[in-house]
Amino acid sequence: MAEVDIVRRDKSVDVTLSTATSSATTVRLEDAAGAIVSFGTMHTSSVAIHVYGSDEEDGEYRRLYDNVGSPANITLQPSTSVGAMYALPDAIFALPYGKLVSGDAYSTGVSGTIMFKS
Repeated sequence: MAEVDIVRRDKSVDVTLSTATSSATTVRLEDAAGAIVSFGTMHTSSVAIHVYGSDEEDGEYRRLYDNVGSPANITLQPSTSVGAMYALPDAIFALPYGKLVSGDAYSTGVSGTIMFKS
């Protein structure tokens, strides 16, 4: 049996959170199989990040829900001294484009980095 070499490609994209879908950073997902997003410190309250996706870069972005109808949010925990990393929902990788949209003004303007694996 021949040995299999696993080759992974990594890329990262900087994003800035906004409460408006139209202002949120568009992220190309076509060659990704998973990702985490890293945010630094931001606020003393937890914040919901809504995940949106589209089949066209300039198309209509729709909110992502799980298979039982619950929003596929990322809940950012309060962080005033240490940042954190969060996994993106697996279902978003079925689409070629995505956006992370802040659920409230607490995180508007916060910058983060999405790190992809493929």
